[in-house]
Amino acid sequence: MALPKIVRDSGGSFYKGYRVVIGAGLGDTQLDMIISNTGHALNGVIVTCTETGDGDYYKLEHFNSAGNPLDPDGFPLKNSGILAETIFNKGGGVAQQFDFVSLELFYPGDILRFTYTNVAGVAMDVIIDTERIK
Repeated sequence: MALPKIVRDSGGSFYKGYRVVIGAGLGDTQLDMIISNTGHALNGVIVTCTETGDGDYYKLEHFNSAGNPLDPDGFPLKNSGILAETIFNKGGGVAQQFDFVSLELFYPGDILRFTYTNVAGVAMDVIIDTERIK
């Protein structure tokens, strides 16, 4: 259950979806999503794989527009902008939700990077839905 959040001086929330095609080859597939050109907070992310990839995993990272990893306060970190790491594929059609309790602030041009590591060699689509706060 998500904790209630108070959103002040905002235009409310809106959703944006993405589709990533994962080939049958082994290795990483990456998608960079620019959350906003004006700055928004990210409330949550839902990731759904269309197939089961036994042993496959993914991660979510936050980078600024220059490609530097950021901490939750927007300050660059040397080795980590990781929001979720080594999250295993739970099966085809299973949605995995990541709720950012204190919201994740994205400045203009900041990137949410999704990296899927295919170790099973199964082709699939991955659906990523983001909830943003204006």
